[in-house]
Amino acid sequence: MKHREVGDSYNVPLNIYNSWNSDSPAAPALYIFGDSLFNSGNNNFLPTLSKANFPPYGVDFNGGATGRFTNRKIFPDLFLGLPYSPPYLSIRGSPELTGLNFAPASSGILPETGNSTGKCLNFVEQIDLFNHTVELELPKHYKTSSEVSNYLSKSVFVITIGSNDYLDYIKPQLLTPKRRYDPQSFAKRLIEDLSQQFQVRPHKY
Repeated sequence: MKHREVGDSYNVPLNIYNSWNSDSPAAPALYIFGDSLFNSGNNNFLPTLSKANFPPYGVDFNGGATGRFTNRKIFPDLFLGLPYSPPYLSIRGSPELTGLNFAPASSGILPETGNSTGKCLNFVEQIDLFNHTVELELPKHYKTSSEVSNYLSKSVFVITIGSNDYLDYIKPQLLTPKRRYDPQSFAKRLIEDLSQQFQVRPHKY
């Protein structure tokens, strides 16, 4: 199996790729999950040391230091034709129909990952917040469950997760309870946990 290296290109559906050079969106919404690579500001609203809402972060970004762990755009920002998906935790009232960003910094597949720096939303919690949006917020904008299903089926979902699990794994002060895993066993646990998290959770849509 070929492992992706830094600088490798992403495999992006052709219609999404074409939207980068188009003013019309290729999808009704963009939903983002993951960690600091995709975080757009959720950590601004969490009690954590993992924050990026100050310079030099954002020095080349039109919105300044928004919480993105970069000087400019994150990868999901490149989906032209759609507004930037706002951080979920920044929303007061009904969320945007063009998407939401659930990704915080420090999060991982395992629930304990990232907790050494403060509160973070692990992947399961991000999925639960998305399900909350689907079940309680989207019906306010769509009259029938079929309309909600149609909207979701045409939306784009992007995910990056797992790097912080390995960062915690190699830190000596954080190896409990991870110490009982050798590298192969730890990788297997991450795969098994992530596979379970990807299982469709039952809801009426």
